[in-house]
Amino acid sequence: MTATDAEPTGARARQTYYWRVRNARTRHRPESSAHRWHIQPGHPGGAYSDLGHELEPPAHHAPTLLSRSRPKPRGHEQQFRGGCLTCAWEGPVYPGSGHGDGDNSAIEDAHDHAFPGWRELPPITRARDRRQTQRNLTRWTQLTSQYPLGWVDQGAPILVWSRHRREPHLPPHRGSPRYELRVDRPPTHRDKRATDQDSLF
Repeated sequence: MTATDAEPTGARARQTYYWRVRNARTRHRPESSAHRWHIQPGHPGGAYSDLGHELEPPAHHAPTLLSRSRPKPRGHEQQFRGGCLTCAWEGPVYPGSGHGDGDNSAIEDAHDHAFPGWRELPPITRARDRRQTQRNLTRWTQLTSQYPLGWVDQGAPILVWSRHRREPHLPPHRGSPRYELRVDRPPTHRDKRATDQDSLF
């Protein structure tokens, strides 16, 4: 690979290079484009994100998800890592099948980079309330009043209690221009009593 054809780093640069490979503008075969790191479709900055792809990067760190497919002796392995639309930061690589496996960890890394301390944000405790809360000005104000200054305008995530194990995080969309991150429901008193009883036997 020549110096002018080296795969770059950073989410936006990688996405541009991915399309160069896919459009046969490099020495690599277009069908190998899936093996290059690129923004996962549907995520901010991705080819199929309905938020679009701005020409100028955001003025603040903005999380997104990178993915690629790696050939293996039997089939392919999907890999994920967090990315930022503003700087060249990239997170560690996670193998997985997606849908909460591998991609969730990468998305969380990206939020650690863009919104350190996001795990302390107040969660929405019922999944059916996540859209109602954003549409109801009073409820939305109550929720986001506990966010650090400026985070809401920068697209800080909404936290929602998970309904089941490894429920996938949701990327931004027109109805909600921020990630919806699933977080574990805290144990109830009933769970604690059951655990205490189990320890006796």
